[in-house]
Amino acid sequence: MLLEPDQTAPVREQVRAEIQASRRARTPQRQLADDRLRDVRVLTLLTEILDECPQKPVVACYLSRPGEPGTTRLVGALAERYQVLAPKLGPDDQGRPRREPDWAWFTGPDALTDGVFGIPDPSGPGLGATALSQADVVIAAGLCAGADGSRIGTGGGWFDRALLHRRSGAQVIVLLNDDEIRCVPTELHDQPVDWLVTPTRTIRTDAPN
Repeated sequence: MLLEPDQTAPVREQVRAEIQASRRARTPQRQLADDRLRDVRVLTLLTEILDECPQKPVVACYLSRPGEPGTTRLVGALAERYQVLAPKLGPDDQGRPRREPDWAWFTGPDALTDGVFGIPDPSGPGLGATALSQADVVIAAGLCAGADGSRIGTGGGWFDRALLHRRSGAQVIVLLNDDEIRCVPTELHDQPVDWLVTPTRTIRTDAPN
C-alpha cells in the first residue's frame, strides 16, 4: 500500500522497534542455527535463478552487522560459485563519508576491514553505485518484508538508493527471520523485492517483474 510519508512513518517506526527488540533477544545459538538453514535455502534458490546464465554470474550481497540475518558464511560460499559484490560503506579515498551507494569485489574474509556501524567493509577499491548493474541477483538487508514485495530497512535508505542502479531483470532477495514477514506501507522511494528467504520458507513475492 503506497501512502504519504506522514502516514507511513508511525507504522514503520513501530515495526522497526518491534523487530529490532526481537533481534536483540535472539540467542547467539539460535542465530547461528537459523543462519545455516537460511544459507542452504539461499544457495538452492540461486542455483535455480542463475542456472541458465551464459557466463559466471555476479551476486551482490550485504555484509551483516551483529544481530542481522548473518552472511559471514554465506558470502564465502557464494564466492566459491559466483563473483560477489559487497557494499562499501567506509570513507572514500579522501577520507570523506560516502554519500552515495558504493560497491567493491569481495575477495575473501581476510580482505575485510572494520567498517561503520559494525559492518565489515571490503578493502578493495570502490567501483561506484553503477557497479550494481553487473549483478544478476542482489541479496539485500532488511528488517521486514512482505509477500507483496514491500520492504523496510533501518531507515537510512541505502538499499533503496542502491537498487536504482540494478539492471533490468536482476532479482532482489531479502534475508529474514521467520517472524519478520510483514506487509508494510510503502513510500515513493521504496524499491520492491522479489524473494523472501527465512530459515524455513522461500517466498516469491507479488512484486511486478
